[in-house]
Amino acid sequence: MNIDVQELLQEKEYLDKVIAVEPYHYELFFELRNGYQIPLTITFSPLFPTQLPIVHINEKYHHIPDIPHVMSSGLVCFLDKEGVIWSDIPERTIDFVFDRVERVLISNSPQIEYHREFSYYFGTLEKTEPVFSVYTPEDEPKEISVLAMGGKPFAFLTDDAESRYLLGKLLNANINSRNLVKANYIPLDYTYKGKVPQFDRFWSNEEITNIIRNHISDDTLLKIAKFSMNKKRYFYLLRIPLLTGDQTIIGLWYEKVNHSLSKKVIPLIDESIIDDFKVTPLFVFRNDDTTLIERGGGVRKPLNALLVGCGSVGSDLLFMLARSGIKHFTLIDDDKMKIENSYRHFLGMNKSIESKPKVKLLKEEFENRYPNVHIQTIENEVLDTIENGEIELNDFDLILVAIGDPNIERRLSKLILESSTPAIFTWVEAYGIGGHALVVNNGGKGCYECLIDTELRLYSSFAGKSDVPFIKNMNGCAGSFTPYGSIDSMETALLASRLVFRFLENDIQGNPLVSWKGSSKIFEESGFITSERYKQSTDILNQDDYEYINTSCKVCSNLKDEAYKDDKR
Repeated sequence: MNIDVQELLQEKEYLDKVIAVEPYHYELFFELRNGYQIPLTITFSPLFPTQLPIVHINEKYHHIPDIPHVMSSGLVCFLDKEGVIWSDIPERTIDFVFDRVERVLISNSPQIEYHREFSYYFGTLEKTEPVFSVYTPEDEPKEISVLAMGGKPFAFLTDDAESRYLLGKLLNANINSRNLVKANYIPLDYTYKGKVPQFDRFWSNEEITNIIRNHISDDTLLKIAKFSMNKKRYFYLLRIPLLTGDQTIIGLWYEKVNHSLSKKVIPLIDESIIDDFKVTPLFVFRNDDTTLIERGGGVRKPLNALLVGCGSVGSDLLFMLARSGIKHFTLIDDDKMKIENSYRHFLGMNKSIESKPKVKLLKEEFENRYPNVHIQTIENEVLDTIENGEIELNDFDLILVAIGDPNIERRLSKLILESSTPAIFTWVEAYGIGGHALVVNNGGKGCYECLIDTELRLYSSFAGKSDVPFIKNMNGCAGSFTPYGSIDSMETALLASRLVFRFLENDIQGNPLVSWKGSSKIFEESGFITSERYKQSTDILNQDDYEYINTSCKVCSNLKDEAYKDDKR
């Protein structure tokens, strides 16, 4: 560090008595805007101002106040650095640091600040035990289960096949009812306004009982009364409404210390047996579905999706949607995974060696990655599948088509319009010059057939007219393929995924076409020309396009121009 930090500190009017204790470490007095002076220590990094200094209240000269964001050691947590940019000018950075420190020290609403950081403070308890949870909190008290290992609670869950399967997949173990013991989930009805447990200050048994009794309705109390048992250990999962409007989840582990007590009890609310149990707080690491989806920015609405086509675009589309929290898919594809496509297919090279059906490999891969995803597979051509009655299009909420074969898509579009289910067609163009996604059957006119002009060309096409097909050939006719890369398929899948999210939010009007545009350099170097539509700006192409709609289309011209309404949504 070539910066004279001590000189910079001494120049600040709000700082006094700056003393260098050792390199990078200083003692000083900080005058707050209310006139109060508080002794601090500040320790700089050699990377200052890129890294911010560490600030403590100097406990040699001042007691450690009981206020939010000040630890028992005196450490002042003045900034959550996520997404914050500060000046790279040292003088300004020092001002920034002390401004944030001052905000902590003179906070006007300390209790709500404690509640805002409830989970953090609860996690500082000296005798807390960590516990995993895949149980999704509900609004009613419920008898649930806990997986106990070595007498200690390890994971909360519902004792049903799906929850046991999910936990077993995550732990790579076989979980069955014999491995589980009973636990109770109790959501408090009223907002908790009291102190937040931290460090060596946990609630007493009596405080816990009072908190529960004072924050539940009479109806909830009657439901809890059914949880009476005679056991050595009791496990509870509590949902607590906070002053911030949020709700936190904590666990409690009761162990009987009075072994002469032999009757059915509820230690959580029985005042007469408070001293007969030892209570250990449980810090809950939430891995339930709601929490994971929220953290991942995913969708919360249910969707039963039919995905037709599991090639490069289809597999990337499945990956994006499964990661977003969508759990129910039916896959249709009659092709096997081949090594020649391994560099642009989600499954990669190792799976292609097996030469197994794509649908089966994708089911195996995704149900292993996301155990709560349920995938049905059909290894068949889609038109045959529909015509032989193996599936009913009306059974799905949304149909996704990623075949890349306009002749099949043309026929499939007509079948979809005979159903009540909306669909999104998506495809990528040769040499990665672009990709498209088209909504159909979402109310009013506009369908795949509308894209096709009298010369049998697609309105959407970025490729200009050519007498030579846009394909490459390496091993004779059997080796023909449309040239594009994995980035092109992912970009196209992303385009379609965003339409799926808009569909779930009821944010699509009618049946738009949307497109993305890539570079035409290799395409043109290969002797081809681009279309007039390719010359449009990216901003225009990314917008919903309805110009393709043919008002005299023989397939959809008889449809009314009104928004699609689905009773299932």
